[in-house]
Amino acid sequence: MKLKLLLFAIFLLTFNSNFAQRKGTPTQADTLNNINNFVLQMMTEWKIPATSITIVKDGKPYYTFAFGLKNTQKNQPNTVNTLFPIASCTKSFTATALAILADEGKLDWNKPIKEYMPDFQLYDDEATKNITARDILSHRTGLPRHDFVWLFANNDRETIFKNLKYLKPSKPLYAQYQYNNLMYMVAGVLVERISGKTWESFIKEKILIPLEMKNTVLTYPEMFRSPDYAMSYKLENDQLIEAGFGSNVDAIGSAGSIKSTATDMTNWLLMQLKNGKFNDKQIVSEKNLRENHTPIQVVYPAEAKYPELGFSSYGMGWNMNVYRGNQRRQHNGSIEGFRSQMTVFPNNNLGIFITTNTGAVDYNFVNIITNYISDNLLNLNTIDWNSRLKKDRDDAKFEEEKKKKEYNASRKMGAMMSHPIDYYAGVYEHPAYGTLQIFKTDKGLRAFYHNKQVELTHFHYDYFEGTDFLDGITFSFQTNPKGDIDKIIATFPNAGDVEFKRK
Repeated sequence: MKLKLLLFAIFLLTFNSNFAQRKGTPTQADTLNNINNFVLQMMTEWKIPATSITIVKDGKPYYTFAFGLKNTQKNQPNTVNTLFPIASCTKSFTATALAILADEGKLDWNKPIKEYMPDFQLYDDEATKNITARDILSHRTGLPRHDFVWLFANNDRETIFKNLKYLKPSKPLYAQYQYNNLMYMVAGVLVERISGKTWESFIKEKILIPLEMKNTVLTYPEMFRSPDYAMSYKLENDQLIEAGFGSNVDAIGSAGSIKSTATDMTNWLLMQLKNGKFNDKQIVSEKNLRENHTPIQVVYPAEAKYPELGFSSYGMGWNMNVYRGNQRRQHNGSIEGFRSQMTVFPNNNLGIFITTNTGAVDYNFVNIITNYISDNLLNLNTIDWNSRLKKDRDDAKFEEEKKKKEYNASRKMGAMMSHPIDYYAGVYEHPAYGTLQIFKTDKGLRAFYHNKQVELTHFHYDYFEGTDFLDGITFSFQTNPKGDIDKIIATFPNAGDVEFKRK
């Protein structure tokens, strides 16, 4: 499927009364026109099928607009009410849900969550006994991501929760920031145990309905029933193709399953800027919302490449940093071919949300647009983030290729497998990661994992590399003292070595 040039755009302008009175003034009119033109230019340069953006300013909706095609095959235009999965932007909703329970006197931020959930069990007993709601929401539990426990798997929420005890930590409790979706899933289970309602029901009743987020849904089946949702795209052979919806993100709902619109996210940003209030109704107390916004853990690695950016810290559902001297709260969201970003400048009364339906350029596009809008509405000279991030992308690609060459140079050419190929075929299991089946084919070995088949590429000896959705994962077949292959050590990014034992 070839990507068409995106010259089509739909604009919905929502003006506050002050703007309506001054709409003829060159400065604001030019600003909005500049934003529109810049977005279209960047969409063409970065090959973005669709994007939706909303801005709130000075306590009111300022501008909501949609560009491009939500479905390129059917030539369907994107609208401000088109649903996009916002992925990890969901985390701020879950943190707010726990803040509401704290308001109701049902949750103590500093009380071990095992006192609310006696069946909560991690691999490390000491961490199990001491971890609090504040800890699971700030990514300081010592547990690495272990995303393949849920990603593309058939596991449901209850199964994943029960199997946490089989996942090894990579750091001691509190030692280091390690982003973790599973702990946000635990936060959702905590909401369920304390409230007696499902996480989905609680979010709808306590947040979505009061905020009048009428189109927002929490699962893919709900989204598919809507007549207005965006398709997901990825890049393959320099062409955009559909990426599908097979991630299984609904199983870890509270970590990333919300699907929303630009119109609905306007109200979410307003509530954040108004200290928990919407339409004169207090959704969550200012006190406990401030707990969400309080820095807890320094984001690792600590780096600020550009002088306009400060070091980041993480609170509960929000990343806190500085942009050109202005305090900024942000969170990104990535699932399948979707990339989203929400940004709040609390001291400037400015909020921005942007979402797209391709992950082909990662967060480059959303960062460029967010920073451009920020520069304009903070009355700053605009920085050419487009050129900067293009160079960063090219530099990263160069480094990746360099590392790949160095890695391939370590290969022992001609180093054969230690056993006949038939000996490698079999069923291997991990109690949390599930079943990994290995088959012999005419080409070598093939893996069947999470309902997908991929070829394994022989590297040297008993060491293989994954392909397709297992790209970047290595598989080392291990031999026991009897000479039998009895396990596979699979090395997953952001998780480490995982042992699959042969049945």
